[in-house]
Amino acid sequence: MSEELLKAVLRLFALIARIDGFSARERERIEKFLYARLNRESAEKYMALFDRYVREEEELNRKDEMERIRVLSNKINTELTVQQKFFLILELTLLVYADQVLTENEERALGIIGEALYIPSGELDDIKAFVMAGDIGDFNPGSVLIIKKSETGIPPAFPRIIAEGMEGWLAVLNLPSIKPFFVRYQGPAAVYLNQVLLDPGSIEVLSSGGTLRIEKSRTIYYSDLIAHFKVDDMKVRVCLRAEKVYYRFKDGRYGLHDITLHETHGRLVGIVGASGSGKSTLFNVLNGNERPTSGKVFINDIDIHKHGEMIQGLIGYVPQDDLLLEDLTVYENLYFNARLCFDQYSRDQLDRLVNRILLNLGLSEVRNMKVGSSLNKMISGGQRKRLNIGLELLREPPILFVDEPTSGLSSRDSENIMDLLKELTLRGKLIFVVIHQPSSNIFKMFDRLLVLDKGGYLIYYGNPVESLTYFKRAFNLVDPEAGACPVCGNINPEQIFNIVDTRVVDEYGRPTGQRKVTPETWYDIYKKGEMVEEKEDCQELPEVLLNIPGKIKQAWIYALRDIRAKMRNKQYVVINLLEAPLLASILAVLVRYYPTDTLHHGSYFFKENLNVPAYIFMAIVVALFMGLSVSAEEIIKDRKVLKRESFLNLSWGSYLSSKLMILLVLSAFQTMTFVLIGNLILSIRGLTFEYWAVLFTTSFFANILGLNISSAFNSAVTIYILIPILLIPQILLSGVVVQFDQLNPIFGAQAHVPFIGDLMASRWGYEAIMVTQYKDNAYEKQFYDLDKRIANSDYMTMYYLPVLESIVDYLFINNHSRDEKIRSSMQQQAVVLRNEIEKALEMVGKDQFTGLDSLECCHMNQSLYHELTDFLRSLKRMYQLRHKKALDEKEAKIARLCDTPEKTRAYQDLIREYTNDQVTTMVLNKRSVTRVLEDNGRLVQKIYPVYTEPEPDGYFDYRAVFYAPVKYFAGRYYNVLSFNIAVIWLMSFLLTVFLYFKLLRKLIHGKGKTEAQ
Repeated sequence: MSEELLKAVLRLFALIARIDGFSARERERIEKFLYARLNRESAEKYMALFDRYVREEEELNRKDEMERIRVLSNKINTELTVQQKFFLILELTLLVYADQVLTENEERALGIIGEALYIPSGELDDIKAFVMAGDIGDFNPGSVLIIKKSETGIPPAFPRIIAEGMEGWLAVLNLPSIKPFFVRYQGPAAVYLNQVLLDPGSIEVLSSGGTLRIEKSRTIYYSDLIAHFKVDDMKVRVCLRAEKVYYRFKDGRYGLHDITLHETHGRLVGIVGASGSGKSTLFNVLNGNERPTSGKVFINDIDIHKHGEMIQGLIGYVPQDDLLLEDLTVYENLYFNARLCFDQYSRDQLDRLVNRILLNLGLSEVRNMKVGSSLNKMISGGQRKRLNIGLELLREPPILFVDEPTSGLSSRDSENIMDLLKELTLRGKLIFVVIHQPSSNIFKMFDRLLVLDKGGYLIYYGNPVESLTYFKRAFNLVDPEAGACPVCGNINPEQIFNIVDTRVVDEYGRPTGQRKVTPETWYDIYKKGEMVEEKEDCQELPEVLLNIPGKIKQAWIYALRDIRAKMRNKQYVVINLLEAPLLASILAVLVRYYPTDTLHHGSYFFKENLNVPAYIFMAIVVALFMGLSVSAEEIIKDRKVLKRESFLNLSWGSYLSSKLMILLVLSAFQTMTFVLIGNLILSIRGLTFEYWAVLFTTSFFANILGLNISSAFNSAVTIYILIPILLIPQILLSGVVVQFDQLNPIFGAQAHVPFIGDLMASRWGYEAIMVTQYKDNAYEKQFYDLDKRIANSDYMTMYYLPVLESIVDYLFINNHSRDEKIRSSMQQQAVVLRNEIEKALEMVGKDQFTGLDSLECCHMNQSLYHELTDFLRSLKRMYQLRHKKALDEKEAKIARLCDTPEKTRAYQDLIREYTNDQVTTMVLNKRSVTRVLEDNGRLVQKIYPVYTEPEPDGYFDYRAVFYAPVKYFAGRYYNVLSFNIAVIWLMSFLLTVFLYFKLLRKLIHGKGKTEAQ
């Protein structure tokens, strides 16, 4: 209280005292008021000031006291808190009734002051009755609780507490506007308020955490009084019971030992203990996050680990870490959470609900501020804590678990948070709080305290105020009853841990690592003195207003929330909007090659750009990189929020669907801008949709891959280390950096793309674009069929048939050789020859060669030699005729396209603008030295892969050479573009299944750990 305010209060006292004459008893009352609040010197100083005010009032002898009282009360009103106003009106009532008479003028003055201080008239009447009552019947029954040794003499309308052995009676006044109680004792016994002896007839204040210790009788706690006064207000009836709970870690260590407790609505339960004592483990077992090794936890007789669906919505959880979406405002965090909880509410109802919570939490002023991160704070730490609690208060869970609510906060913010939790218990909530090193004020707020020792041993379970006395007595310390400071009433909770953890000292007086009392011993002491209290029976489950939206609506809400958060993050928006066009511009400009010494005088033509295959390959890599980077943190950054929302039993599938929808749109936009800008700079014409379809599919595959690792790992650092590990195989096994037939023979293959290459989305995407760029451009699609016939005929006549002829010659020349190596080689060559001749006969007819059965062995007589030679010559003539016919048709078609000079120029422009020499070289494999090779008894074509159709070995054999124009599957042939895109989508679907069932996380962390998180 400031000096000016104290002077104003003393002036008011002087005015009140003078109304009907100033008595010695009134002066004694003022002295008591000052000496209780000030040191002796200051009290004497202000007592002298009060005497001066009284003399001034007497000398002036004014007749307008009531008006002056009104003015002075209005002035004081703006400087006082609610509790101070009630304390002041109590002191004024005691002052005017000091002479045991309340005159009409004095009562009128109290009414004026009460009105100015905005004290409800009913509560003012309760205070006057409490001060003036001579016996129990004089109190107002609705507001006063009586503590007495028996029911005798207590009117039926009064709530009561029976304290056997007590002499006299205690009256406790409850005023709805404030938390503390006013206590008045009449009797000869010694009654201690917070270990300070009460004077009979005096009125004192009992605050949260306080105790009334009655000589030869029981101790009455603040929580006992609350339970009696709030019994009608507590509509929620909920009990939590744990019976012989043990918890064992995977490594065999016990985290909890024989935990038995019973708590009911309207209580604030503190859980304290040293590091490693099992506080968090107990927390997670009680709230259902972890299943105990043995024992059971019940809520209203429902086993929460067996029938979790029956208690849906009853439990709220506020972990130590922030569960806030940092890019949303305070209001939006609450609003979207409300939408996920109350599907039955309209938008106006949700808005009113959120605004009410904001007002109750004192967050209305910051409702439109972004929450910010722990490193970039927009709102204060205390506001963040209140908002975290508010996310749970929206749905009003009857049981609330709050982990470290005061961690990192100032002492004032800490008390504000605990005040908020205490208020919730007054509305019937059961709240469990894990807390470290609470202050005295916070410590006394708890209704019940659990102290855990290392190893999960429960060593105290009872009233917090008596805990220090308990440990002092158990440790045989001097003066064990001195728990709280007799002067200020403060308790130092740190003394409990000092006693519990007291160390043995060596001969030099230095503490050793050995404790004087082990956790097991403390546990045994507790079990021997364990009190059995009457337990409230809670049968019916409380009503839960929770109404979860359907899965589709959940996905929509998740998506709206995520979009709003992303749009608020300007850096995220700018980077994702500009990343693709910027990369496309840099890449395309750098690879826009053209020769400067040609007849075109340095003009750029798409046909002459040597870097187009490199651009296509890098486009695939960019799509993979963008897809991974944009999704890699999507789940891990929401993990804490998801843990809280797990108590709502929301759909994991809906959450994933929202992420996939957003990433799908984002990837579609990014890849489209990349294709539009990159293809424009490089003059890639006519295939915009095809490029986009492949890049978008590849990027979305990377999105889902990124979501999988985001779900599987616990650290963002780990995830970003993994991105290169995931990208490098995609680059290496794409078929570009290292050709598939040049891989380690364990992984490679000659006749088709190896299986390890089939696992790479980059391979499917790069092949699809390269083949499409060559085969489906505006020029080549007019000639592709003719070029295919020409190329295949050329291969047969120039490479394939000469190889068969050389095999025939080799077998004939060495027909009589006795060399084992040569005979072995001949046997292999004979197998190749028979397989290839058999394949040729399927095309031309089996009657064209009748000596197929003679090729079973490596014997080659002259007759068979001549028959084979003639057959191969006939095949060569056939392919030469095909080559000539196709070439003539192509030349005729070109002639028709170039029958005028204008058409000729247009034809030449078509070639320059739509074909690319380097792409042609790659898909025709012209740089390969080997044009045909032997593999597993077959001849494999290495040149012209873009014209080579697959030869399946079975109904579902999809394998083909790299750059094959079509793919076979299930009896049909498919265009390479559509087939490869379908394969990438199939891979994406499989990854989505992995993601939905958290298979990767289960593989890494184990099933139990996954379910808990």
